[in-house]
Amino acid sequence: MTEPKLNNTVQALLKKAEEIQPNGIEIQYHDNQSGFVRHDQAQHYLRNGKLIIDVLDQTNVNYVVAHELLHFMLMFEKLPQISFNLESERKDLDKKYIATGMELYDILMHFFVYDQQRQLGLIDDQVEELYFKGILAVLKPEPKEGKDDWMVLRTVNVLDALVFFKENQEEVLPKLRELYPKATAQAEKLFALITAKPLDSAFNVRRAIVKLYKGFDQALESYGLYGMNLSTYVSLTPVLSARQLRLDVRQIFEIFHTDLKENLQFRTAYVGRMKNDQQNAFVIPEPKGNDQQRVQEFRRIYEMPVGKYLDSIGVPYLTR
Repeated sequence: MTEPKLNNTVQALLKKAEEIQPNGIEIQYHDNQSGFVRHDQAQHYLRNGKLIIDVLDQTNVNYVVAHELLHFMLMFEKLPQISFNLESERKDLDKKYIATGMELYDILMHFFVYDQQRQLGLIDDQVEELYFKGILAVLKPEPKEGKDDWMVLRTVNVLDALVFFKENQEEVLPKLRELYPKATAQAEKLFALITAKPLDSAFNVRRAIVKLYKGFDQALESYGLYGMNLSTYVSLTPVLSARQLRLDVRQIFEIFHTDLKENLQFRTAYVGRMKNDQQNAFVIPEPKGNDQQRVQEFRRIYEMPVGKYLDSIGVPYLTR
């Protein structure tokens, strides 16, 4: 297989990424061309300290490589990150929740990624056509009556399409509404939720993610499906003021017992969630000892300053 040559724009982006990834970046290509583009046609991960970009489809390598590089570089911006610190006894359910939580988070990040790709000239009329072709190729139309197993996939894909075409949605909405009426209606509601405030600060980005997770449950319930409660399952970086960092933990967080396990020490998990929006900010294992000792430990935690406590358990936070 002949390795494709990246254009000058993507090569320059690669050099910028290498400045923050000193162990190097390796791009691996698979010999496949679907004839459309999607954001899941490549993935990136670390292997032995090196960033690996695995390109699964060569329909437009410049688009997909740049997409992965921009996602990677966003990790070093002062934006909220997510992590998955809980597990149940149902591995299949955990995988579904992790995949959906990550997909929704990535869709929010696409406001930044797609904008940068457009600024770099990597999204043009042809790419837009290939992107929409990918939506139609992957998603089968909704059933006339009731629901099927594709509702979650349709909703996240249509929402991503609304982000991709955010400046000219009128070009794609008629077809989306025709083929996926329920999913498109819910995706439009979600888009309105996450764009109610400009995504111009870490605080606003975090608020949009919180709204998206809650709104997604409402979408699922509208289909007659159970919500995923990603607000509890996914840990999201807190964004705190200097004043909040000085307050006691009890004033900002509530720590509650769950039926899930903390996935490092595999003990019963306690979730620390923000009082104002009920979003998971950190997960800790059940303190050791008897009931009285655990009560004493939680009392100690609640009386600590927020910043000092988060530092002590290695939980990152952003300031505003």
